Amino acid sequence: MRGVWPILYAFFDAEERLDRAAMKAQVEACIRGGAHGIALLGLVTEFHKLTLVERRMLIDWVLEDVAGRLPVAVTVNEAGVAAAREVARAAEAGGAAWLILQPPQIAGMNEAALLRFMGALAEAVSIPCGPQNNPSMMDVALSTGALRTLNRAHPHFRMMKGEGPILYVQRLIEETEGAFAIFNGLAGLELTDTHRIGCAGMIPAPDVADVQARIWTLMDEGREEEAEALHRSILPIATFMMMPRTAEHFAAYGKPFFAKRAGIGAVHPRRPCVEPHPLGARILERLGRGLPAL
Repeated sequence: MRGVWPILYAFFDAEERLDRAAMKAQVEACIRGGAHGIALLGLVTEFHKLTLVERRMLIDWVLEDVAGRLPVAVTVNEAGVAAAREVARAAEAGGAAWLILQPPQIAGMNEAALLRFMGALAEAVSIPCGPQNNPSMMDVALSTGALRTLNRAHPHFRMMKGEGPILYVQRLIEETEGAFAIFNGLAGLELTDTHRIGCAGMIPAPDVADVQARIWTLMDEGREEEAEALHRSILPIATFMMMPRTAEHFAAYGKPFFAKRAGIGAVHPRRPCVEPHPLGARILERLGRGLPAL
């Protein structure tokens, strides 16, 4: 379980219902683009706008559409233990490769309570799992001490979506003594250095995940100069997407940008949402010139 695993957008139809055809087209575009795996139900999936039934539906759709061609990571982001265990077990039963356990974003929740929550989820499944630690975009994250405690108690608690600047990720690796296979994120801003410090991979939005998958493969092959040149070519896009550091920005600008590359039709928002400014679309169109269709 290595490489670039794009985290899927949620596509809606004109009635704001989940769009089955668009979701399937997104999966196929990611596979055609050379993704090493698929992830879903992250921040850019707008999980906070989905019902529990819709989250379960997306898990079923994506696992059905991938059909074993790539491994799939499912984010479990229910705030309650019972609902979170239900989603985790459903994902495992459906064939997910590993689970990204998102800490409840509850202000004032102490670490002992977080340990109990994460432990309860780990006990519910047997596939690899681990937390989403993203202090740059989320309010709650586990300390390295808590991570090691959970890993010792549950040996399959050994994966992590550890998102942040490269120095933060380096400290995670050092302070957890290599116990976790860590996937970075943040739109792939530091993709090549993420590879160099020994991360398992990267989980970006799918906007340019085909190029990023190629960069990762070049790094695996030791062709670092080629990888760096390709990385520089898409850095302006990653920078534009990450500057506000909000999921709504990705939905407003990244989703239609990716949809155009993937041949997906009209993109409809689910309200409430950020209304995109025409300038943002023009900037991305300029930055994306020369990128092939997916």
